[in-house]
Amino acid sequence: MFQFKKKPLAYLVPMFALSLAPAAFAQDSVEDNKELAKEGSQEVQALENVVVTATRREASVEDIPLNISAIGEAEMRKRAITDLKDLIGDSVTISAPGNSARFADSVTVRGLNVSPVNQNNLEFFVRSTLAYYLDETPLPHIGYRIKDVARVETLLGPQGTLYGSGSLGGTVRYITNQPNFDESTVRLNTGMYQTQGGGLSTDTDVVINQPLSENVAVRASLAYLDEAGYTDREISPSFRSDNPWTNVDGSNKTRYENDDYQYVTTGKVALAWQVNADAKLTLTHAQQSQLANGSGGSTIDPTQDGDVLQYGQDVVVGRYREFSDRSFTLDSVDLEWDFDAFSMKSSTSYFEDTRAGQANYGIGYLYYGDWGWSALTADNTDETPYMVFDNTYSGLSHETRFVSEGDSALSWIGGIYYTQQERALTFSEIFPTLDSVGGIDRTAVGGTVDAGYSEDINSDYSELALFGELTYAVTDRWDVTLGARVFNFSDEADPQITDYAFGAVDTKGATDTSESGEKFFKFNTSYNLTDDVLVYATASQGFRRGGVNGFKNLGDQQVADSTQNYSPDSVDNYELGLKGTFFDDVLYIETNVYQISWENTQTYYSQSINFFPLNGTANGPAAESRGFDFSSRLKLSDNINLKYATATTEAKWAETEEVCLYTDGSSCRTWEKGGLLGGAPEWRHNLGADFFYDLSNGLTLSANVRGSYTSEIQSNRADSPDEEPPRYDSYTLYSANLALSGDDWTAGLWARNLTNERTEVSYQSEHYVGERKIYTAPRTIGLNVSYDF
Repeated sequence: MFQFKKKPLAYLVPMFALSLAPAAFAQDSVEDNKELAKEGSQEVQALENVVVTATRREASVEDIPLNISAIGEAEMRKRAITDLKDLIGDSVTISAPGNSARFADSVTVRGLNVSPVNQNNLEFFVRSTLAYYLDETPLPHIGYRIKDVARVETLLGPQGTLYGSGSLGGTVRYITNQPNFDESTVRLNTGMYQTQGGGLSTDTDVVINQPLSENVAVRASLAYLDEAGYTDREISPSFRSDNPWTNVDGSNKTRYENDDYQYVTTGKVALAWQVNADAKLTLTHAQQSQLANGSGGSTIDPTQDGDVLQYGQDVVVGRYREFSDRSFTLDSVDLEWDFDAFSMKSSTSYFEDTRAGQANYGIGYLYYGDWGWSALTADNTDETPYMVFDNTYSGLSHETRFVSEGDSALSWIGGIYYTQQERALTFSEIFPTLDSVGGIDRTAVGGTVDAGYSEDINSDYSELALFGELTYAVTDRWDVTLGARVFNFSDEADPQITDYAFGAVDTKGATDTSESGEKFFKFNTSYNLTDDVLVYATASQGFRRGGVNGFKNLGDQQVADSTQNYSPDSVDNYELGLKGTFFDDVLYIETNVYQISWENTQTYYSQSINFFPLNGTANGPAAESRGFDFSSRLKLSDNINLKYATATTEAKWAETEEVCLYTDGSSCRTWEKGGLLGGAPEWRHNLGADFFYDLSNGLTLSANVRGSYTSEIQSNRADSPDEEPPRYDSYTLYSANLALSGDDWTAGLWARNLTNERTEVSYQSEHYVGERKIYTAPRTIGLNVSYDF
């Protein structure tokens, strides 16, 4: 049931009152942006000049001396961009493997990544250098769909002063539509689409805005996605034809068609009260439930040489159903208040994000069969291992910020931020008959029947920060900005790892890491060469919180504190950029070059106990990334525009460093200077053409065609310059959309991967049954219709 939850609001109201802040901040120009985003011949100019608040002030994208972009609601609908995976797929600067809906992805921004870019059931291995915001709330993930969202803003480069932890490579903000006091509106959007080889999918949402009085309004939206899959699941591997696995549900069914489906319900309700001419109070509740089933891909036959598919394209092998059942809620209280000399906004929010499910776990044959009991090898049992997981995230965040108003040469932003976030990542390996084969006494060891191993990697993180920026207009054309963030943090963790089968790796122990007076800075200067062209230089910093591992002391070998606990990592970014319009707005260009120094780089690291890995994270050597971004828009006529964007990056270890697990200097790993970090293509190019035409009968026709090229991507870090991890091949995708609009309605067709290009973009190791190769999604064609009542 879609409703306000009492518990989060019970936290929010007193926390909000404690802010003691008269509040105001310039409200997002949502209605203005909606008008600008209407279909028609003015849409290109509107979207390029969309007003954003990423710098905590309202400003046009073209006037902000940072690498920032925004895409409006109408454009996202036409191109069927409905979630972060779609948004990343459309970017030349942000990369993520093309995994299925049930997986969280390791995201690479400007080459900043040292985790494998593949498909993994364990969220412990997921790393991102991108910060995520839903309005004013920072989130660990942003699986929330893009529905009733005015725009999505993307800031590239570290944003540590205004956005704090996690923004090493950049920040993505969903800015939702807010209640309108002036008119009652109802908007219905519905669409259907089909992926080649799959079923018919539907995506429908309705938005209602209703003024309740001249100063009170409510806005509510509800969306439902029924996405049919296109990948089949076979119960038994083809090479077990003489002794195939039976279905664990007791049926004779051996294949599940279109098994990678998902159902998602998304809703939001916001109540706004215009207290007086200067103050507005808004209460918001957002909620989403998602059942993401199965996995895309094709399973390779491990008994054959080369990439021989067991059952053909888009068929995976898995005896157990694989799924992720997710629930997300967010409650927030926002107060905005305008004063003569400044405005203020105070925002308090609480979120909960849970992800529970199960997956096949073929490597269990190695752990329990080859290394333990021969009765549990694949040849000696008809049982198969699987895993269950339950990941939870929750957080309370509060920010009060003040923004100067007026035309003074000196302008400023200042505020206070507090957050407390809890995280628990748990999973267990289940192997039916394990207890009977191993003689395990559950009354003595506890745990779930036939569970051989379990992890609970948890943490409780809190942070209190003061932040601010000062901008001085040296002349009418020259601005200088200085920013800083000073903060204290505490990170408490109690990792628990239990090996019920062998007892070899049982470990637990609470740790507490805290720092006071940590500081990060920003410098920016910009100069308007003309009224339409500016150049800028930026030096900015970003950081990411540290954590703790669940490693174990072995006899006299003691795990070093520096290895058991990994420190926050940070980046220093140096950037030069130019943006502006030329030839009477015929040509728009935005470009920059950057170099990033990455200190205390967090990278994956493991402890081996009797060949059994305990996975963790370590601070590796310093790394560096450098690159170039470019985007442009060329107005060929009043009706036709060309757009081109490209980016290149290279990231590598900047020094050689050895990290030893134990205090005696043993069990060491070395990373060598020059090893490439991977995760991002060296080059990416996007080229598109927009067409708009006003028909004589009051209708507007619009069309777009796009092509995107992605060069090879290294799938993992290289620990030395000579190491060559597997690479994903380069590929080119084409997409298009066509729309017809009237005064109150829009109907559109869209298509992705027009040429049906199938190139590997990710993989998942399933050990015994064979590796899964994940390819670009097949050709998908859809129809969208919107109507305003």
